[in-house]
Order: sequence, then structure tokens, then C-alpha cells
Amino acid sequence: MLLRTARQTKMTAPNYTVTSILSSPYVMKKDGGGYKGFLVDLLEKVAEEVGFKYNIRLCKDGKYGSYSNGYWNGMIGEVVRREASIGLGDVTITRERDRVVDFSKPYQSQTLRLLVKKPSWHPPGLGFLLDPFSSEIWLSILFALLLVAILFVVIGRFNPFEWRQVASDKDPRGARHSFGLRESFMFVFSTITLQGYRETPRSLAGRVLAVSWFIFVFFMVVAYIGAATAFMLAGQSMPSMPFEDLEDIIDQKEIQIGMVRGGSSFQKFKDSKIGIYQRVADYVEMQDSFVNSTKEGLEKVRGRAGHFVMLMESLRADYIAQQLPCDVMVYGNSYFSMGLGLFTNQGSGLKQKIDDALLRLREDGTIHMLQQRWWEKGICAPVNVAEKRQQTITASQTTLRKLAAPFLLLLIGAILAVVVLVGEIVFRKLRQ
Repeated sequence: MLLRTARQTKMTAPNYTVTSILSSPYVMKKDGGGYKGFLVDLLEKVAEEVGFKYNIRLCKDGKYGSYSNGYWNGMIGEVVRREASIGLGDVTITRERDRVVDFSKPYQSQTLRLLVKKPSWHPPGLGFLLDPFSSEIWLSILFALLLVAILFVVIGRFNPFEWRQVASDKDPRGARHSFGLRESFMFVFSTITLQGYRETPRSLAGRVLAVSWFIFVFFMVVAYIGAATAFMLAGQSMPSMPFEDLEDIIDQKEIQIGMVRGGSSFQKFKDSKIGIYQRVADYVEMQDSFVNSTKEGLEKVRGRAGHFVMLMESLRADYIAQQLPCDVMVYGNSYFSMGLGLFTNQGSGLKQKIDDALLRLREDGTIHMLQQRWWEKGICAPVNVAEKRQQTITASQTTLRKLAAPFLLLLIGAILAVVVLVGEIVFRKLRQ
């Protein structure tokens, strides 16, 4: 009697249509037909726990699902219209999607990371000592040097308390101490190399400018020594990247940030109240750097080396970085934290059963073993592990944004020196 009941239960197991989308390593086609991947294995375990059969078919439009013009497309749309009972894919759980389908508890958690082309490995060239600072910093230093030298000439020429003005009356040596064009340039060039200079300004305005210049030189020398040390210690272990985070990319405006069109990742940046995230969304829209799929984004990362990066889910980015030809890597900070889940028709009652099954599979270590199976067998994994260890000593060019304070102090000092110069001229006129 018990055997007969078990057979009847097995025969009457429901058969669900599962909509999915190809996404390595979650769902992939097998050579002999059918599907393989992390989620295919996970669904098989869940089906055994819950007791149902299933038939996987690919989503018609190949999209995850977004709401546009009063219509849900992709896998979400097919489940909403009950063309499928279960959605299987690396779909992010969002508030909008959860309103129209029933999401299971997250089977994985991930963040958003940058997938970039690995920088070229090359020996240091003749410009190695210029690499610690970006070109904009070197140009700004040159401009500051010229500005300060010209201000010294102006102060030396018009300030009534400078050496040139008192030379004939009180100090016959003053002519030798005066700050003309040659002496002014010699002063700034010698002090920026920490060599010092024999003569110093005599007037208050000249000394204010000199002190501001000394402070500026001190900060710049310290910053350069630190950056150059990092470059030398990094050596050949890890080639430098032209940026450190998304803010650097936006400021430089030389690299495009790719994101999947209509995906939840872009929407998170768009809806965020954090300023830098909103700037990222505006930058992507302005550059129109959307891609229709992760595959297209990967092709652009490889084809436009150094000028295109892909902002995508960290788990899939890690998997791609482990595959041949081992020419891309995951780089930079992590952004947001989100869960991935299966989803079913609203009110079908299947959600609770899947949640219980996922909880049991997590507790007995099945999900962890599946993750190890699909993420730790990559061909490039040993190289990536080595690179992660080497990332303790990495180097990136110092940008003007990071050294804005010394330039701002120098500008304030230059303005103050001009104000003092005017005050000294007026004071001398009134005294006479």
C-alpha cells in the first residue's frame, strides 16, 4: 500500500516550465543538447527536495526583465504573464520586480565590480620618473612655477621696500640682491629642487609669496616621493592602471563605462541618492556606453583596451576573468550589495517550498560545493590568485584631484601677496 502511494506521488509530480537566459556559469548549453551550469545543478537539487519536474527553455527576447511603457519584458515578463512558472537566471532581487513576481530567498550575494583589460607588461622606459604624476599635474606645476616667478619679478620691480628700490640710497649691495627675471626664475628652480637660494625677498609681499611657494614645494615633493616609491616597489609585479575608482574615470573623461541596457545595475546608480553614483549614471547616459549584453561588453573591453570598462556583477566578472585568454581582470572597489534569487508566479505557493529547499541545501553545504565546482576550476585561477596577493603593492598615477590642496594654498598665497604689495605701495605713498 505504501509503495503504491509513493508511485502515485511520483507520477503526479507537477511539471513546471522554466524560463532562463544563457549566462556563464549559471546557465550554458551542453554540446550534446540540454543545459549545464551552476543554476541548472541548483534547480535539479531543488526539484528533488520539493518534488517536481521541469522543462527549461530560453527566454524569447533574451533579457532579464525590465518595466517599460507599461510592459514587463524578459524572463520577468514571461513569469508575470504565466508563460512560465519559474524564472532561472542570475536575476537581481529588486523592489520593482518583487512587486510582480515571488522571489525566493537569495541563493547568492554579490556586488558590482569593474571588468577591465589587463594592463600591458613592459619594462620601465625613459619616462619612468614622470609616471607617478599625471600629465595634468606636471603641466599645473609648470604653470605654478611660471606664475610665481613672474610675481617675484613684479614685486621686485614695483614694491618700494624691495632690494631694487633701496639699492641706491641705503644698501649699495641691493642691486645684486634684487629679484629680476633671471634671479626670480633661479629662485623658484633652486627651491623646488630643495637646493635653497642665497638671496631672499626683502619686502613683506615677497616673503608672503616665498612662504606660500615653500609650503607648495614641500607638499609636492612629499607626494612625489611617496608615489615614486610605490611605483618602484610595484616594479613589474603589477602594471599601473590609469585610474583607481569610478570618480577618476568621470574626471578624466577618457574611458567609457559600459553597463547593460535596461539592467538593474544601471537603475541602482540612477536611483541612488549618493552624488558620485548619480554622476556615474549621468556619465553613462552622456557617453551612451550601454551594451545589449555582457558578451558585447566583454568584446568592447578586449577590443578597446584601456578605453572601455564594464561595470557588472562581481560573481560573473570573477568567472570571466578566470577563462581563456586570461586578458581581463576584476579591478577597483565594490559597489552596492544585492542578492540573486529564483522567482515564481505570484500566489502560486511555490515560493515557500523553494525557500525551504534552498535553506536545507545551504545548511548541508550543497550550495557551497556547487559554487566551488563552477568558480574554482577556471584556467586563469592561479594567475588571478597571484595577482590578488601582489595587489598589496600597486601603483597608480596621482591625479590633480588628489593634490588640489597644495595648488589652492599657493593660489591663496599669491593673491595675498598681491594684496600686500598694493598695501605696501599705498603705505609708502602716504608716508611720503
